[in-house]
Amino acid sequence: MKEIISAVLALTLLGGATAGNAAPFYGSMRGPVFHREAVRYFPRHHVWMRGERFFGGPGFVVVNDWRFFRLRPPPFGFYWVRAGGDFLLVANRGGMIADVIYAPY
Repeated sequence: MKEIISAVLALTLLGGATAGNAAPFYGSMRGPVFHREAVRYFPRHHVWMRGERFFGGPGFVVVNDWRFFRLRPPPFGFYWVRAGGDFLLVANRGGMIADVIYAPY
């Protein structure tokens, strides 16, 4: 009697393991369905203001050819930065923004 019970128990455990490992059905034969929740949202454009601190971050470039962009020469201790489409005149120490030119191009 114990042999029959253990055989039935072993078969049910093996049968359940194979059904659990089966590939999920996606509802069509074309493959998996991708939902709209996977859309990537970009952060809003930051509006720079004078007196604000510029900490850097992704997407900024130090502008060395300020003449090409028709910017005035930076005074001693400042440099031009292009963040997105905006030009910022930033202090070397502290990162304070002295001037902002919003998306001239």
